[in-house]
Amino acid sequence: MTKDTQQYTILLVEDNEDDILIAKRAFSEFRFFTDLAVARDGHEALDMLTGAGPFSGRKPLRPAMIFLDITLPLMDGIALLKRLKSDQALRTIPVVMLTTSSRAEDIARSYESGAASYLTKPASLEEFLQLARSFETYWISISRLPAP
Repeated sequence: MTKDTQQYTILLVEDNEDDILIAKRAFSEFRFFTDLAVARDGHEALDMLTGAGPFSGRKPLRPAMIFLDITLPLMDGIALLKRLKSDQALRTIPVVMLTTSSRAEDIARSYESGAASYLTKPASLEEFLQLARSFETYWISISRLPAP
């Protein structure tokens, strides 16, 4: 399959329904990121990625990329990021922090824990759409993703 026809799945780990709707709208414009899975907390994301809990008996999800909020119920984004990066089967999946926080300590902790990128959620839908377009251009045209 050529780069132009490769299709990728994204996992969005986000608990805010408004942010999920905005992300779905923005990601729907992607040409290459075609499938969006949503987990509403860190435990659900781990279950999806490992085929555990309510996802047992299903093939574990292997997204090309994970967008991860820092503030999540049950297990925060930094704790989930650390778990992902300590798992041999999951550590190569790029994790992009997508959060409202622009605090220097959150940015530093994210990169120290293995984040591939850190994005602050834009205030408006139009700004989010522009960010999404730029992001896709970078990850598909400039950078290389691991094979799905």
